[in-house]
Amino acid sequence: METPIQIAGARIGTFDDLLALMRTQLAQFDAARDNRAAFLRVYATMTASVRNHTAEGFFIDPAWIERVAIRFAWWYFDALDRFERDASPPPAWAYAHLTARRKNAFLLQDILLGMNAHINNDLPLVVADILRAEGDEHPLEQATRRRFDHDQINRVLHLVIPAVEEETARHYGRLIRTLGRLTGTLDQSLSTFGLKTWRDNVWRNATFLLAAQTEAERQTVIRFIQEDALHVARTIHDFPLLRWCRPLAPVMRRWHLC
Repeated sequence: METPIQIAGARIGTFDDLLALMRTQLAQFDAARDNRAAFLRVYATMTASVRNHTAEGFFIDPAWIERVAIRFAWWYFDALDRFERDASPPPAWAYAHLTARRKNAFLLQDILLGMNAHINNDLPLVVADILRAEGDEHPLEQATRRRFDHDQINRVLHLVIPAVEEETARHYGRLIRTLGRLTGTLDQSLSTFGLKTWRDNVWRNATFLLAAQTEAERQTVIRFIQEDALHVARTIHDFPLLRWCRPLAPVMRRWHLC
């Protein structure tokens, strides 16, 4: 997979390039008091942690992880650009962006809606495209090496959850830190389980894409992926307890509670 690539008008070839671009976009969101900043701040924190682990003998092929991360980010910025231009972003992204723009959801919902769109909608296409482009989809040994590194990301995400909670609490919600103390490691375990489940589905859906023999079959799989991600988005947004408390969400966000 060729790198560097153009993302949002910038030439991105390394983790550092990517993190600089994320910080630029994050500053724009913050200046505009845009609720989409919450997900991007989490995304940037997780990306920085993955970058840090590439220097620790953690992955079999750290350069592959960097290429995947850069291609992954291209999908995020492309969906953002398409939403801003009203150019039909993937449905789960349209749902996440519209919810954040309305400013009537809880902080956690905005974060989860972004994570759902990026992981469940974008990542299967990224994994399938990069495996096919680099000829890694067929040899069992090479595909297994790639799967190992894909799964290692789950461990990184588990380790970075406390830092994500701290960063989120510092910027957006004083109650987040308190809730984290009350639940101990429970929230970390639940978050890890949810992310691992999503990322296991990513690999499954990527293999579906690779198995498609015609463009029509590929589009059938893509529709399945998009519909599934949209279903998860609606479930996050309409979760009963949060739905009943929704009138409180703008007030809690305004007062930096959660």
